[in-house]
Amino acid sequence: MKIQIKSILEEIAPQIFQMRDLNEAKNAIKVFLEDKKIKDTDKQIILKNIDGSKNINSIHRYIANSLLKYEGIGIR
Repeated sequence: MKIQIKSILEEIAPQIFQMRDLNEAKNAIKVFLEDKKIKDTDKQIILKNIDGSKNINSIHRYIANSLLKYEGIGIR
């Protein structure tokens, strides 16, 4: 029996992809991650990448690439 493991970002991705405001998306991701039980180092990497995003498209791209990478088919 194979256990299906999902990326934590999969839970919030649809909501983020609907957003058009950069700060709203950044805040939503930060609030979402606050109470999630993931490794602190992983959480810090996500927050660093989100904080460094200059526009909403870069956040959308980061989320999409993260999900693809999690599945083993991501691009750099």
